[in-house]
Amino acid sequence: MAQKGPWLGLWLSLAALLVGLFIHRNASMGDAPSTSHDHTECRHAKLSTSESKGDWCPKQPEPLSRGLDWNPADSDDDRSQAYERLAGAVRIRTETFESMPTDASDPQFDQFYVFEAYLRATFPAVHAKLQLEHVNVHGLLYTWQGSSPELKPIVLMAHQDVVPVNPATESQWEHPPYSAHLDADGWIWGRGTTDMKSTLIGILAAAEKLLAEGFQPERTALFSFGFDEEVEGERGGKALAAVVLERYGPQGVSLIIDEGFTGVSNDFGREFARVGLTEKGYLTVQMSVAMPGGHSSKPPTHTAIGITGQLFAAMEASPGPVRLDESNPFFAYLECAAKYGDMDEGMAKRLNCPDCWPALGQELAKDPDMAVFLRTTQAITVVNGGIKENALPETVTSLTNYRTVFFETTQVVLDRLVAAITPVARAHNLTLDAFGTHPDVQQNVIRLKTVGPVSEPAPTTPHDGPAFELVAGTLRHLFPKSVVVPSAMTALTDTVWYHGSSKHIYRFTPAYFEHLIGFHTVNERIHIDAHLSTIRFFYKLMRNSVGWATDRKDS
Repeated sequence: MAQKGPWLGLWLSLAALLVGLFIHRNASMGDAPSTSHDHTECRHAKLSTSESKGDWCPKQPEPLSRGLDWNPADSDDDRSQAYERLAGAVRIRTETFESMPTDASDPQFDQFYVFEAYLRATFPAVHAKLQLEHVNVHGLLYTWQGSSPELKPIVLMAHQDVVPVNPATESQWEHPPYSAHLDADGWIWGRGTTDMKSTLIGILAAAEKLLAEGFQPERTALFSFGFDEEVEGERGGKALAAVVLERYGPQGVSLIIDEGFTGVSNDFGREFARVGLTEKGYLTVQMSVAMPGGHSSKPPTHTAIGITGQLFAAMEASPGPVRLDESNPFFAYLECAAKYGDMDEGMAKRLNCPDCWPALGQELAKDPDMAVFLRTTQAITVVNGGIKENALPETVTSLTNYRTVFFETTQVVLDRLVAAITPVARAHNLTLDAFGTHPDVQQNVIRLKTVGPVSEPAPTTPHDGPAFELVAGTLRHLFPKSVVVPSAMTALTDTVWYHGSSKHIYRFTPAYFEHLIGFHTVNERIHIDAHLSTIRFFYKLMRNSVGWATDRKDS
């Protein structure tokens, strides 16, 4: 999952647990004397006149299990085979880099030939019975033709590539990053174990088992595996999505499932299975400051680097608004926690009081792990400037990555950036070329431009109806103690290219989140139980799709 920022490892490893624990900690203070006048009003007077009448927590379907069932965790042979299949995939170093060419046939992508050969050898039945198409060289699109072609297909997604391992940190790994070492406690170590070769191998392992059992899907199943998701997916995911859209038409897919930071976790004394129903937008802005150079012995009051620092300070002083309301899937999760979990009564009352939401949102957003659900994030990730200690920098460039929150747009984010830095430009008599407004100015200029893909926040998948019931019912069969709740994906996935194909896109990992550690960082690892539950989920989902409510191509 494409994600950038220096806080990445901490957030990815702890976010799912900290969300619930932080809120629970604050909720437990609900009956204590408040230091906030607004908070006190919300807890008492306002409740009588401004109660929320909505019920945003979805109705829980019964556990769903059609046809045969299979749990690879029940057999030592199945567990061993599952590990060996995943380990072989992890050992193939399918790294992608920002500097890679746009031409997918370039030799820099040749590792994906090796990876495909491994998949062919490891899953012979899949490759004998399913149609495999190559999309833009290395994109893999498997089609398992259903017996009822009038039904809309399902799409199961994963990506083949992984983020690179920084050579400077390789020695910090407890086990080598491409060893796929299985330790005595059941952890499989290696880059790509969590993101996301477990899912890719899990989909194919489920299909291989179903084929061995003679299973015939009723509706066509597509397996779509991109190869450059970690560098924004413009070669792989985009090309694959275009084929699907052209072949099946707008909204021609019944449901899509892809990766997510969310899984099954324990919060508020209850087990919740969090399903991402939307995804934040994605945007990167390059800022450059061009000023005259010269000898460092005769500097101006502020060099280009100094002014860049002032620009950064102005940007970070304008983080954008916080909003907590029923349009945010995170709010629905909180409602479910109040309904099914052990949430403090004071906290639950505030959730039922719309007038209380602004203050509550501000409180939650003080923690970075909460803020990602409540506002657009802004991360200054790259800075370059100067070439010698005794020469003034002539140009300083930086990259800032934004993840646009669900209630904002790209244009709102860009407008806020311009407003934040305009006073700095004026104070230093610099021209502000904001996205092409002054392209001819070459000196004493601050220039802004977007780089890479730009995506708006994803449409929100409904958390009711047959598609949600199929997904949630399957999860409740695997995790019978869980309440299935809405959540959101705060990073970028290849589903960004599929919005035209389906209104029902789900982003999650069918495993206990505590069994997924180290996304994109040192000591990435997955517990074997998480991989086994992933296999079982896709196996059961495909079986449960037989006899599923009508969702025809002509509807």
